[in-house]
Amino acid sequence: MGTLPRSRWSWRVTSLVAAALGAAATATIVARRRAGGQSDGSPPTEPAPPVVPRPVEEPPTEAAPPADRPVEEPHTEPAPEVADRPVGEPHTEPAPEVADPTRAPPGSGPDTITPRVARRGRVGPVVIGLALIVVLAGGVGLFVAARDDDRPGADVEAGATTSAAPTTTTTVAELSPQDAFALAADRLVAGGSFGYVGTSSATDVSHVRPGLWLAVDLTVEGEVETSAESVHEIAVDGGGRATETVSAGPLVWGRLATSREALAEATYLPITEESGGQAARKGAALLPAWLDSTVDRQDAGTDGPGHRLLRATLPASVLGEVVDGRPAGDASVLLTVDAEGDPVRVEVTSMPTGPPLRLALDLLRIGEPVVIDVPAGTPTP
Repeated sequence: MGTLPRSRWSWRVTSLVAAALGAAATATIVARRRAGGQSDGSPPTEPAPPVVPRPVEEPPTEAAPPADRPVEEPHTEPAPEVADRPVGEPHTEPAPEVADPTRAPPGSGPDTITPRVARRGRVGPVVIGLALIVVLAGGVGLFVAARDDDRPGADVEAGATTSAAPTTTTTVAELSPQDAFALAADRLVAGGSFGYVGTSSATDVSHVRPGLWLAVDLTVEGEVETSAESVHEIAVDGGGRATETVSAGPLVWGRLATSREALAEATYLPITEESGGQAARKGAALLPAWLDSTVDRQDAGTDGPGHRLLRATLPASVLGEVVDGRPAGDASVLLTVDAEGDPVRVEVTSMPTGPPLRLALDLLRIGEPVVIDVPAGTPTP
């Protein structure tokens, strides 16, 4: 997400503070209402005022004794609780003491009412204080969390990706020649199939150039199903004649025609003799294994479109015999890869000391579905 605009950040902070204050006010009101509601069905929270003994009713003023009547001497015993008794009033027994509702009657158990009321009175402020502390602490925590969410890079810490991953171009450009060759071979195998167009030059048929003999220099195009090690190829010479070859592992079929268009009318023939013996795979199906088996890998600059060029050596033991009766020789491999690491061109050229061979193939449609139909009839190995 990155850093939020300041207005949005301020809005979130204001909302959090307002929520915290509102929660605190709500807690205070609830606590006060609970304190005030204790009078329902429970003793009052404040002690009742002391009950003052009610004074004895005074006789009507018109019943006052005549002025000439001797005044009786009042009772000499003080009446501490009746301070305003009228003069001349006959002595009466003190009014019975009105029981204090806040006191327990004599002989009763310990007074538990007043202490409970006092405790409740003390608990109210404590509850309110604790509620305020909890609310404020929660508000501060939310504020800090919101501020942390708005920090630059907070999304990265949370596992979100805010920046683009390194491009494939940069990754491939930094690969060593050793890794670039291995990646190209893996792309062909993992793709499951690829197509190719190019040229070939060979003086003999072999496991590298299977099929019926047509000419030394040919223009070729074909497709490979790597999982089945199958190849379908059409080759045309300079005069327009064409040959079509299908291989499945070590098995090969081929047919010839005067033109490419006439191939559909020709019949496939099994091919049982070729230089190089019965290899596990034939022709262009060998490319992934060749790339993976090269040695002395090194950079060789770039081509016109800017593709990376790499050069290596294909050992004779891997290439095998390409001309009947002549020992195998090493070959030079020039690999071109695109920005994503896919091989786009492979050139295999025999060393001057070995049998002549040259393949120059542009690789196409890596990973596109390919179905290669095997001709009817199985050739004899």
